[in-house]
Amino acid sequence: MCTSLEMPKVLFVDDEVSILKAFRLNLGRSLNLHTAKSGRDALQLVEEEGPFDVIVSDFSMPGMNGDQFLEKVREQDKEVVTILLTGQANFDDVCEVVRRGKIFRLLAKPCTPNNLAKNIEDALRQHRLIKSEKELLEQTLNGTLDALSSLLAASKPKIFRRAERVEALAKETARQMKLPGGWRLGIAAKFSYLGYLTIPDEFQEKAYWGEQVPENLKVIIDGIPEFVSGLLKDIPRLDRVRKIIELVGQNYESLEGRASEEDDLASIIHLCRDFDAWEEQGYSKSEIFEHLRLQENNYLPGSLDALASTRDLDGGMGDSKRVKLIDLVPGNRILEDIVLPDGKMLAQAGTRISLAFVQTLKSYSESGSVIKLQIDVAAVC
Repeated sequence: MCTSLEMPKVLFVDDEVSILKAFRLNLGRSLNLHTAKSGRDALQLVEEEGPFDVIVSDFSMPGMNGDQFLEKVREQDKEVVTILLTGQANFDDVCEVVRRGKIFRLLAKPCTPNNLAKNIEDALRQHRLIKSEKELLEQTLNGTLDALSSLLAASKPKIFRRAERVEALAKETARQMKLPGGWRLGIAAKFSYLGYLTIPDEFQEKAYWGEQVPENLKVIIDGIPEFVSGLLKDIPRLDRVRKIIELVGQNYESLEGRASEEDDLASIIHLCRDFDAWEEQGYSKSEIFEHLRLQENNYLPGSLDALASTRDLDGGMGDSKRVKLIDLVPGNRILEDIVLPDGKMLAQAGTRISLAFVQTLKSYSESGSVIKLQIDVAAVC
């Protein structure tokens, strides 16, 4: 027998208590059922108990009608499937709502229990389809991003380590500020460094530190944001990530109140990159913040204070241990450099190991190319 937590989660909203009781009597045994007597009560329930698989709402309710309520729910949850109940008197008005594509089904009141149960089952089937498509897309997206990340880690380990540090710090800063879009921020922070793949090795550090480089390389360096944006343009769901990358480095004060979510997240990345660059030069945290305060207007208001209160960049670390390279697992963080016989660094100390990079290390180890057969690692908490 299924527990209530395993049952489909459905919310009924109607201002008539007798109708809510009827819903619970007829459908309560087969659903994890919640009810609310108004749109405002229902919004609070969505906030406290959501997300829901399906929401069934009456159209005509005092204070906030069903269309207004469901529109607000949609702002929070793009996957919920909605059904609207309406009487004959306002049927034409509600049809316009359905035509705008916000409602899965429109049902006339009164609605028989059998008819309602059938439509809810259709709505649950639709919700499962939406979830399945999303999971498939996310698996494809994550696989693509892991591949790009592994490419950066294997070819430019020092740059990848910087990207990892900035990603971790930017996500923590945004969390402190309670900003949305954390997953987009993480991807943008890491992949804003992909453009360094286009710069010859002998000029990478000069380009990173803003030192003088040949004129033809200046053009490439200036075009890094556009290059990375173009590289990601055919990957689904990354349009806003591309926009964030394009905006990294802008002066926030120049926006004059026109800032978007992408501007905010880009500014956090800008700040964290500046912080990381100063720290890499050996300055203390107090010295870094003394400098950053002098140009505080360049960054999102409040982000400098949020950055100051974040935890250590690398987060919690488990006990260290020495393992063979072939025994490394995803999630380990290496505590020493991995260097090839020709002096090329394969991975910098502090790098978190991905599944693809485990395969890379095994390939080098089996070919006899890696100097160290064992290495100190720590599990990330």
